[in-house]
Amino acid sequence: MMRKFGIIASLCLMLLGFCGNASAQTSSDRQDMRGRMVYGGNFGFGLHGSRLSFSIAPQVGYRILSPWEIGVRGIYNLNCYFDKYVGNTFRHYFGVAPYTNVEVFRGLFLHVEDEIMYGVARYQSETVSSKWFNSVFVGGGYRQYAYNGSFVYFMVLYNLSWSSISTGGMDTPYAAPFAIRVGYCF
Repeated sequence: MMRKFGIIASLCLMLLGFCGNASAQTSSDRQDMRGRMVYGGNFGFGLHGSRLSFSIAPQVGYRILSPWEIGVRGIYNLNCYFDKYVGNTFRHYFGVAPYTNVEVFRGLFLHVEDEIMYGVARYQSETVSSKWFNSVFVGGGYRQYAYNGSFVYFMVLYNLSWSSISTGGMDTPYAAPFAIRVGYCF
């Protein structure tokens, strides 16, 4: 636990060090609190054979400085596995993820987040298992600004907490250590 905290603290301090040299592509420096708020998020949907996945992650943030943003994401993921012989399995994940990111050069940004999720697996109509998950993501991405400060973002993150070893009743909520996100904020 202390090791994770040390890693997160080091990364946050590193991100703060970039603030003095950062520049935004076209973001505005509005001084009022309302103008510094960032709202948005992302959603996903996938269908592959007998698997269905759905996710939604709204976010709200605050621009402390023009290039530096802190905030929180809400998370809901649903993974369904349909099998007519064995039965259907549904996995629900609920969580929050405090995050920080800093724009380092014309739309390019670094991102750190600590995600806490609760997972519930259901087989047919019975709850099979439930578990808490903690994932620490680091990475970066690119923002393409549109009008009035809104932007589309593309992010590639690495999960520092990911393990390919199953840890109990449910596997990790992520199939790989890398996560790719595309979203919209205004």
